[in-house]
Amino acid sequence: MALMIDIFIAVLLIAAIGYGMVLNRRIVALRRDQADLERLAVSFHEATSRAETSVGNLKIAAQKSSQILKDGIDQATRIRDDLNFLVDRGETLGNRLESSVRELEKTNLPGKENVSKHQLPRNPVEPANEFAPAEVELNLPARKAVGAVASVAATDNELVKSEAERELIKALQAVR
Repeated sequence: MALMIDIFIAVLLIAAIGYGMVLNRRIVALRRDQADLERLAVSFHEATSRAETSVGNLKIAAQKSSQILKDGIDQATRIRDDLNFLVDRGETLGNRLESSVRELEKTNLPGKENVSKHQLPRNPVEPANEFAPAEVELNLPARKAVGAVASVAATDNELVKSEAERELIKALQAVR
């Protein structure tokens, strides 16, 4: 019986050694995996930090872009308002010029002598009209009247511009 106990103890020792070796391999694998897991955690932390920094930079860039866009919209709005003013002014000047031309046509009916330059109204349009109206087809008496008006306006030295007109012209030239 002692022999059987010795054999049984030997078998248990061999089994314990076998289980110890398997356990040792698993512990080594676990430590290796733990080191990989630690490297993965460090890498994940670094990636998260870079992502947070990038998100912050994107927010700053978006704010700058938003401000640039807002400034551009404000400038475009001012230019649109200036152009609307100029269009309104051009319509008014065109209407005044048209009425002056029609009035001159009436006074320049066939059978009457042509109107001299001195009989033309002085400054039928507002001063400082630097923008030419769209081409209009005029009959011969109207062309003569427009030419006469233009020559009178050209001889009136330099037409006086208001301060607002000078500032508007400067602003439009700066935009170009």
